[in-house]
Amino acid sequence: MLALIYLGLAIALGDLLCRRFYRFVSIPHRYAGAILVGILLSTWFTYLAGLAYYRTAKPLLWADILFFVAAPAAIFWLSRKSPKVQMLEPHAPGRAVYDWITLGALFIAVCVLLMGTLYVTKLGRIRLSGMEATDFNLQAAIAQSFALGHNFPTESPYYAGQPIHYDFLFYFQAGNLEFLGLNLAWSVDVLGVLGLTSMLALAMALGELLFNSRVVGRVGAVLFFFPGSLAFIPFLKSQGWLEVFVNQRHLPSAIGVFLLVLIFLVDRFRQTRPQTQATGSQTPNKEDTNQRQQKTAFLPRLVTPNNVFESGTSFIFSGVLFGALPFWNTPVFIAAAAVLVFLLILFPYRVQTMLLGITAALLALPQLLFLRSADIALRQQPLLYWGDIVHNSTVTKVVGYIAFTVGAKWPVIIFALILASWFHWRFFIALCSLFLLTFCTQLRTETLTSHKFLNIWLIVANLFAAWGLWHLWKHKKPPIIGPVTATALTAAIVAGGFIDLFPIHNSSYIEVNYERNDLVRWLSKNTKPNDVFLTDRFLSHPILLAGRRIFLGSRDSPAGYDLAKREPIYRQMFESKNPRRVFELLKQTHIDYAAFDDGVRSGERIRDPNEYLYVRYFQKVYEDKENRYRRLVIYKVPESAPANLASMDLSEPPVTAFQGGTGTGKGQFDSPRGLAVDFAGNIFVADTNNWRIEKFSPNGTYITTIGTKGTGYGQLGEPNGIAIDRAGNIYVAEVASNHRVQKLAPDGTFIAEWAPGLYGPRRIAIGPDDSIYVVDQGRARIVKFNPDGQVLTTWGSSGNGDGQFADHTSVAVDPTTNKVYVADPINRRIQEFDSDGKFLTKWSVPEWGQPHGFEDLAIDPNRGRLYASSANMNTILVFDLQGNRVGTVVPTPPDRLEGPSGLALAKDKLFVLNAASARVSLIGLQNR
Repeated sequence: MLALIYLGLAIALGDLLCRRFYRFVSIPHRYAGAILVGILLSTWFTYLAGLAYYRTAKPLLWADILFFVAAPAAIFWLSRKSPKVQMLEPHAPGRAVYDWITLGALFIAVCVLLMGTLYVTKLGRIRLSGMEATDFNLQAAIAQSFALGHNFPTESPYYAGQPIHYDFLFYFQAGNLEFLGLNLAWSVDVLGVLGLTSMLALAMALGELLFNSRVVGRVGAVLFFFPGSLAFIPFLKSQGWLEVFVNQRHLPSAIGVFLLVLIFLVDRFRQTRPQTQATGSQTPNKEDTNQRQQKTAFLPRLVTPNNVFESGTSFIFSGVLFGALPFWNTPVFIAAAAVLVFLLILFPYRVQTMLLGITAALLALPQLLFLRSADIALRQQPLLYWGDIVHNSTVTKVVGYIAFTVGAKWPVIIFALILASWFHWRFFIALCSLFLLTFCTQLRTETLTSHKFLNIWLIVANLFAAWGLWHLWKHKKPPIIGPVTATALTAAIVAGGFIDLFPIHNSSYIEVNYERNDLVRWLSKNTKPNDVFLTDRFLSHPILLAGRRIFLGSRDSPAGYDLAKREPIYRQMFESKNPRRVFELLKQTHIDYAAFDDGVRSGERIRDPNEYLYVRYFQKVYEDKENRYRRLVIYKVPESAPANLASMDLSEPPVTAFQGGTGTGKGQFDSPRGLAVDFAGNIFVADTNNWRIEKFSPNGTYITTIGTKGTGYGQLGEPNGIAIDRAGNIYVAEVASNHRVQKLAPDGTFIAEWAPGLYGPRRIAIGPDDSIYVVDQGRARIVKFNPDGQVLTTWGSSGNGDGQFADHTSVAVDPTTNKVYVADPINRRIQEFDSDGKFLTKWSVPEWGQPHGFEDLAIDPNRGRLYASSANMNTILVFDLQGNRVGTVVPTPPDRLEGPSGLALAKDKLFVLNAASARVSLIGLQNR
C-alpha cells in the first residue's frame, strides 16, 4: 500500500510541475508527462535523501519518511500557485475517443509483453523469460542491494568497494518500491509498464503535433511493435527489437522524457512562425481548402512577452529533466545531447536552447564521471570510431545495415520527406544525428549502447513512416495505387513485427525463489545489510538476492571494473596456505564473510582451495547440509586475528572418503555408484561420472586413483559395480559405450576384459568358490563367470514372474550357503536363487519401486543378516536370511545417510556410499 501511495504522490507532483512549465497536445500527453516527470524527480529526491542518511542503519527508511513529508508539502504549495492546464487549441481533426482506444490497446500489449515475461507464480516465485535472465540477474542484484541491503554510497553488488558503472536509478526505485511493500517482480513491472505506456502516449502526442493528425500519432505509436526489419525475409529470424525493451526496462521511461522535451521544443519552435503560415505538413495545392484551413487553425498562437513561456524557466526545467537522465539511462542522455546540438543549430530560440543544454550538462557531468570513469580508463579504441556495430565497416555496409534494419519503413519515410516542409526536414536532420553516434563514435565499451541510439531514432522515425503511410492511403491519383501500396508496405512491416514476437513467445522460462528462500532469510536475519562476501563468481545467488555484495562477480557481470587487480587477490584468498596472509587480504578488502561451495571446491578458477584454513581459524556460521546451495559453508571473518594464527604455510589435512564432496579432485566424487572393501579393509569407490575408481585406507584416507576415461584396456567408462577377490584383483562393471567387465590387478594394471554380449552391466559379486556374478541389467539376466572369464551360466528374463527381472540393480552371495540374492526394485522384491540360478524364494520390499534408486545388497554371514539400500530412502533395511524384516540401521549422528547407492561390509562395519552428498558413511555393527 505504501508503494502505491508513493507512486500516487510522485505522479501528482509530476502533474503540477508539468502544468507549470508545459502546454499539452492532449490529455494522454499530460498524464504521460506527469508519470515520467513525477517518478524521475521523486526517485532522485529519495536517492539523494538516502545518500544524506548513509551513516544510519536504514538510510532508505529515512529517505522515504522524508519523501512522505516533503511530497505532500510540495503538492500543497504548488497547487496554490498552479496555473491552469494549458492545451494547444484547437486540437488536430478527429475524435479523442479513438486516441484513448488506441492507448488502451497499447497498454494491454505492453502489459502482455512486460508482465508476461516477468511475474510472480502462485508459489511466490519470480518467473521470467530465459532471454532476460542475464539482465535481470544484474538488475535484481542492484534492486536488492537497496531493498534489503545498504548501498549508500552506491557500489556495484558484484565488485564491493567500487562505484557502480551501470545505470542504476530505475532499479533503485524498484528496490525502494519493494522496500515499501511490493514484490520485486511487481516493482519492476509497474515501473516498466508505466514507462513504456507513457513513452507510447508521448509518441502519439509528438506525431499529432508534428503532422497535425491524430491518425499519424496513433499509427506511429502502434508501429513501435513492428520494427519493419527485413531480417525475416531470408532467414525468418527476429532482429531482437522488442527483446531490448523486455531486457532493458529502464530504457522506455528515459526515452519518454526525451520525447516530452522534444514536444516542448517543437511547440516552442513553431511559435516563431507567422500564424498565417502553415507549420504543419505542407500539403500540395491539390488538397481542398477545408483541410488547409484546419491545419492552419491548429497552429499555436503567438504568445505575448508576458506569457510564462517567453521566459527561460521552461527551458531550464527541460534541462533539469535531461540532466537527471544519466543515472537512469546514459545512452538516452547522450542521444538527447546530440539531437539538442543540431536543434540549436537548425532552429531559433538558440539562447534558450543553449540554456537548456548548459543546465543539463551541469547536472549530468558529475553523473557521467561517476558512472564512466572505468570506461575511460579501460578504453582501447578512440572516441571517434568508424563503423562500431558493423563488422569490417565500409560506407556501403553501413548504408546497407541501416536499410536492412529499418526495412519496409524506408520507402514511406522517404515518401514523407518528399512531402515534408522545411520544418520537418530540419527536425529529421537533427534526429539523424543519432546515426553519427551509432556509426562514428564508441562512447561506451558495450556494443549494445550503439544499438540503443538506433532504437531511439526508429521510435521517432515511426512518426514519419506513419505520415507517409497515411498520405499513401489518401492518395487518389491514379486510383487504388495509393491504398494498395500502403497496404502492401504495412503488411511487410507487420510481418517483421510478428516474427519479432516469436523468440519472446517461445523463450524458455526460469524461476527465482527469494521471498521464501531459507538462505535469503538467514542472511537477512544474521548478517548486516552492508556486509561483503568472498564467494564463487556468481551472476545470481541468494547472497545477492539478500542485498549483500560480493568481492568478485561473474564475467557476465558489467565491464569496467578492476578485474586485473582483483583476480590475483581473489585467488590468493581462496588458495594461499598461509593463514596470516589470507586474514590480512580479507581485512584489506573489507570482506566480512567467506563462502565455500562446490563451485569453489571443484571449479576451474580455484586450483587448490584452502578451506581447511577457514575451518581451523574462522567460525562456521552457516552450513548447507541438505545440498540445496551446492554444499555452501559460510565462515565469519573475525574483527581481529585469531589466536595462534600461523604465519607460515600449513599443509592440507589428508583427504578422506568420509568428507568426500562433489568434484574431480582427490577424494571427491561425481554420482558415485559402486562400493567395495578388500580383505585388508581398504575402501574402493566407483566414481562413476569421473570415470575412475578411488582407493582409500581403512580409516578413509585417500590413497590413489585407478583408471582414466576411455575405452581402451585399463581405461574406464562410467564404472558402476566393483568387487575385490581374495588376491586383491579388482573387477569393474562398466556402462557408457564399453558394456564390459574388466579384471585389474591390485595396482590397477589391466589383466583381462569380459564382454559376452553384456549390455548395461551394473553390479558384481564374488562367491565363496571365486565365481563372479554380474548384473546384466540391459539383458534382464544374471551372468556367472569363473575367475578366467568363462561364462558358466546365465539366468533371467524381463518380467515380473519368478526368476524374471525388471531393471534389477544388485547381486549378493552368501559365502556360507552360496545362495544368490538379486535386488529387483521395480517389482518391489528381493529374489533368492541357488548358485546355478534356480529360483528358491522371494521377499517383499514395499519401500522400493521408485526410479533411480540404485538399490544395493550386502550379506553379513556372521550375523545372518542382509542389508538393503535405496537412494530414495535414507535408512538401510535389515533382513534375516529367511526374508524376515528385523529393522533398519543408520549412522551415529550427526552423520546421516543422503541417497545411499552402494553397500560394503568389513568385519563389524557397514560402509554406505551416499550418492546425494558424494561421500561415504560408516555404520558400526558391534551392538546390532
